[in-house]
This record gives sequence, C-alpha cells and structure tokens, in this order.
Amino acid sequence: MKVFKLLILGLFLIVSCRDNDLPKDLIEEQKMIQIIADLHIIDGYMATLVYTDSTRINGKNFYATVYKSHKTTKAVYEKSLKYYSMDPVRLDSMYNRVEVLLANKERKLNKIQLKNPEIKQ
Repeated sequence: MKVFKLLILGLFLIVSCRDNDLPKDLIEEQKMIQIIADLHIIDGYMATLVYTDSTRINGKNFYATVYKSHKTTKAVYEKSLKYYSMDPVRLDSMYNRVEVLLANKERKLNKIQLKNPEIKQ
C-alpha cells in the first residue's frame, strides 16, 4: 500500500512539474518583463508626439527594434502575452516587476541628468 501511495505521489509531482514548463516558442518570464518594459518606454515616448504618418512608421520601427534586440518577433511576443494573460496573478506579478524596472531606469536617468544638466529629457 505504501508503494502505491508513493507511486501516486511521484506521478502527481511529475505532472505538476510539467505544468510549470513553458509551451514551445514562448518567451521566458524574465525576458518578457524586459520586453514589456521596453515597449512601455516606447509607448510613453510615442504619446508625447503629434500623430502623423511618419510618427506611425517610426513607431513601428521602434517596436520592431525592441523585438529584434530581444531576439524575438511580434508574433512570439503576442503569443507569450496571451499565454501569461491566462494566469492573471502571474501577469500581475510580472507587471509589478515591470514597474520596479521602469522606476529603476527613471532613477538612473535622473541621476545622469543631475550630473549633466545640459542633457535634456
């Protein structure tokens, strides 16, 4: 009976461990956080511009640059975002880390600007 219980427990652990593995062709969580942060920076920048055709084209190029720098594509990013969206608690945790990352980047930028006042935002 003990062997049977251990076998069932072992199978349960194996199955539960597989659930934590990402499906094929998805972006790993930490890399996804970096990409989301970079995309939010672009979103913020784009929001400061007057919308024109050239702004739209440049915006697409900015987004493409982010995907390229992270060695991924828009399709893989969107597939990954959809996957993470299926677990709202996990996605919320990821966005909390995105906020921390962006706050740290802003803090570093502010320090640079204090040291070099000639640099404009």
